[in-house]
Amino acid sequence: MADDIIGFRFFPRTLMIKILQLFFGLCLFRGKAHDVPRSEALFVLAGAAAVISNAANAVPNMGLASGTLLSVGQVLLFSVLINLILRVRKRPERSMQTLTAMFGATSILQLIALPFFGWHERLLPDDPQAAMMLTIPLILAAGIAVWSLAVMTSILRQAMETGIGTALLVIVGCQSAVMWVIMTVTGQNAG
Repeated sequence: MADDIIGFRFFPRTLMIKILQLFFGLCLFRGKAHDVPRSEALFVLAGAAAVISNAANAVPNMGLASGTLLSVGQVLLFSVLINLILRVRKRPERSMQTLTAMFGATSILQLIALPFFGWHERLLPDDPQAAMMLTIPLILAAGIAVWSLAVMTSILRQAMETGIGTALLVIVGCQSAVMWVIMTVTGQNAG
């Protein structure tokens, strides 16, 4: 009954707790991507969590509309690239579980990093040049970003059944392609 009120009728509370535990396990390199349930509803939910957590990190600098639009674009483009890579590797059936695992785990890490960005902003003086100032919270947020990259690499390595180096190159390539497309579309200069 309480699950219906919250809107998770298709995901009973105990299942949601198990899925969150699985995502936390992936963050700690203890879980396996193939253990993520193959569910379109869970895929959409994890994708929405990725959009929301990306947008939450982008909104302070870009505003709500632009940050959300940017986030949707990043998640969609990343999904297309990973799907194509798994098709090329002849493992298209793993796309949904792989992306669900990546979106769920990285959303958790992005939410963990969010307070550090706020802390960093509070430490900055009013000078616009200070945005590039190195602070302890910025270093911690960068560490979480590297951790997130390692989690995505681990998940993709499992899905592609390849070495960690190959998976890392693919993830970095996908992230770079996404950033290049976003910067090109938004007209931002990378330099």
